Parts: sequence; C-alpha cells; structure tokens
Amino acid sequence: MAESTASAPLPLGPPAGPPIGTAMEPLVVFVARGAPGPTHVDIGQMKYYLRPALIELQGKFQRKYGDLEGRSYCYCPLIHKSITHLEPDSDSFKSLTDILMYGRIHSCDIMFVLNHWDAITSDGPSFANIFKGFTDVKVTIRAHGTISADHNCEFHDLDAHKVSAHYQGLIRLEEQFLIDDALRYVVRVEEVRGVRIGVEESVTLMRDLTGEPEEQLLERVQWLL
Repeated sequence: MAESTASAPLPLGPPAGPPIGTAMEPLVVFVARGAPGPTHVDIGQMKYYLRPALIELQGKFQRKYGDLEGRSYCYCPLIHKSITHLEPDSDSFKSLTDILMYGRIHSCDIMFVLNHWDAITSDGPSFANIFKGFTDVKVTIRAHGTISADHNCEFHDLDAHKVSAHYQGLIRLEEQFLIDDALRYVVRVEEVRGVRIGVEESVTLMRDLTGEPEEQLLERVQWLL
C-alpha cells in the first residue's frame, strides 16, 4: 500500500523500461502541484515537498481501486501556479509530455490521477497544448474532487482529449446534450481558477492596506495558488 512507501525513493517520471502488468492496463501517473514560492527554492526540493500529497493520493486511489502491485505507476510533481500559462520548455510541460511520449513509444494508455481539479493547470490553452500533439495516446484523467456543496470528494474520470478539444474550440462541451465528467471538469476548473486569481489580487490589496512586503504576504497564501 502507499503508506508503506514513505521511505522508498519517489518513482518520479515515466518508468525506465516497458510497462509491467497486462496490456489493457494504463500507466497510472499520480499528479500533485505546488506553487513556487516568492523566493528561489531548488525545484527538486520543492517537488520533494509534494511527496506526502502524492503518497496520500496513491493511498486514496488504492483504497478505491485496489493495490498497484505488479503494475507500472509513477509520480509527477509539478511546480507552477494554477493560472500560469505553461511554455513548452517549462519543467511542468516537459514532465507531462515526457509521460505522454512514453505512452506513445510503448503503445500504452495513460491515466493521470489528480489530487485536485487543477493539479495540471487551470489555464485552458496550456492544457490544450500539452495534449493536442498526442491524440494517438489514450489519456484518462481521474480527478479527485468535489462537484457539489456536500464537499464529498470522489474520483471523476474524463477523456483528456475531449477537454483539450474543448479548450481548442473544436467542440463546446456545454452545447452537448450530455452532462458528463468532462463538462464538470471544465466548470470546476474555471471556478477554481477564479478563486486563485482572487487570492493573487487580494495580495496586492493587502500590501497596499498594510504596507507589509508582498513577499511575506505571498508566503502566507502560497498553498492557495
């Protein structure tokens, strides 16, 4: 189980060789994201800080879907703000596309398991750019989050390419006659994006009202970005 991996090395990035398990099983990729701090910290160290979140996510996944023993899986910690546009040469963009390339090379499906709706990004164009070059790879997103006021977190499965097509303007999910988890994902991510933008704007307001350095204020709300 995930709890027993606390002292084991993080399985970062795609596996070194072909995936293990049956051919029908996707490579499971656990994704957690953290915002960079206002002061410079080594990105490797920041990714290490996400270890507890990744282990916790794996534990939730295994309690719901069973142990991953005998199957390939890996961790994908990302360091960027949710609302940031991701450039193709950024570490987060390359971390995700490296995994997609692994799926292409080894002809295996990919499942990104997210610990929050916007664990990849809340920037629609960035999401589209990550996935649009890999339509030959079947990619499922399994996001852990709430969709109602009862705050019950559940896993929600959606087709990453369907969401990518929406962000590219090729389809409009809200105009389809089916309310599915792809539409729920787009709606929830947009809601979360609005909250995170509001947090950033409030930092500027607090700086102006209190005179505190923006760097100190950002440190207090970093986990909300």
